[in-house]
Amino acid sequence: MKLTFYKGDTPNFGDDLNNIMWDALVAPGFFDDNDDELFLGIGSILWDYLPSNSKKIVMGSGYGGYSGKPNLQDGSWDVAFVRGPRTAKALNLDPELAITDAAILTRFMNLPAQAKKYNVSFMPHWESINRGNWKQVCEQAGINYIDPTDPNVLTSLQAIQQTELLITEAMHGAILADTLRVPWLALEPIFPLHRNKWFDWSESMRIDLKFNTTPSSSIKDLWSHKTGKQGLGKRSEQLGSLFSFTDSYFIDRAAEKLLMLAKNHGQMSKDNTFIEKSEMALEKLSQYCKVISL
Repeated sequence: MKLTFYKGDTPNFGDDLNNIMWDALVAPGFFDDNDDELFLGIGSILWDYLPSNSKKIVMGSGYGGYSGKPNLQDGSWDVAFVRGPRTAKALNLDPELAITDAAILTRFMNLPAQAKKYNVSFMPHWESINRGNWKQVCEQAGINYIDPTDPNVLTSLQAIQQTELLITEAMHGAILADTLRVPWLALEPIFPLHRNKWFDWSESMRIDLKFNTTPSSSIKDLWSHKTGKQGLGKRSEQLGSLFSFTDSYFIDRAAEKLLMLAKNHGQMSKDNTFIEKSEMALEKLSQYCKVISL
């Protein structure tokens, strides 16, 4: 059984959580490198290009629109549960399978308690790092910066635990804050394709998601906002180089807007919903393997 998740050139908090969470929950020997069976966990990884000759077990994954829709009725899929109702609807699944994102199982990792250290932390989407100046924005605002590309996922989890309020453009920043019972504020992802999956998850947790406008931390951010494009190509790089003298302006304005947002109360799922959904996810996992966290 091969653990399968998105692996890009850049580390990414949500995807890389797969590396530690499943090892903490599942008895040794369950996973190997045999790709005759694929175990699909955290992430928008229900792609249409997964090998048709492999059996695919879906444990809380989502459909993000990053590929065509896979045919989950072709006989090669075994769906334990999916991230949310939008995934279930898109892939013609029973709505009862829309439990929530698999990352909720972090609840059962028995992470050490952490004392609160930061009034506010901020986590951008990992793609926004190369386009923006978010570390400098946080330094300017006196807000703790959590880097979603930090390969040490435990460090990021601890930073979330140590935070009173997380402002995040990264969906898994919100999911892990919610799981660790830390209030969060959602910033609408600059790239439009990243937005629908937020509602997929939030609707699964019965959260009335309130997006806040993401400020522009650079001229490239502004260009991406205006065009709806990722702002990571050659044209964007040329624009950033040509107008680099505007960085201080954008950093100052973005820091002001984050500080204004930090005055608001965060969102969080209700305790009873969180407990219900996490236990449902754990029960599904236990039907496929021995769970060692109990």
